[in-house]
Amino acid sequence: MRRTLLACLAALVGAACPLFARAQSDLSPYYSKTYNDCINAAAGSTYPMHDCLSAEHDAWDKSLNAIYQTRMASRSGAEKTQLRDQERAWLKTTQHKCDHASDDEQGGSLQGIEVDQCYLDEAIRRTLTLRALS
Repeated sequence: MRRTLLACLAALVGAACPLFARAQSDLSPYYSKTYNDCINAAAGSTYPMHDCLSAEHDAWDKSLNAIYQTRMASRSGAEKTQLRDQERAWLKTTQHKCDHASDDEQGGSLQGIEVDQCYLDEAIRRTLTLRALS
């Protein structure tokens, strides 16, 4: 991803860069139009990209929390404990994964972007997983 990102940033001459809308091809259908438009308008500038990622993550985090609460409310004691333990394990794994997502960018302006993108993508994946539970 680093090479693709750098190539995209280097190629920018007033053109939009839809890299993050397509960075995770398995998740691109789940990114909002607002997010895609925001990333394109950022044109490779990391500060606006961070704002785009933050807003999209906030929306997905809200959805994740809502579906988690719904799933918890529909479960019995043992099932609640199991779901809670799964959620805690997911949080721990996600934190470790995303906090190291940008190890190759240490000190670079893309470091925060890669971390933010990881947290967004993991929130989407977890939300989809919880939605699939009955």
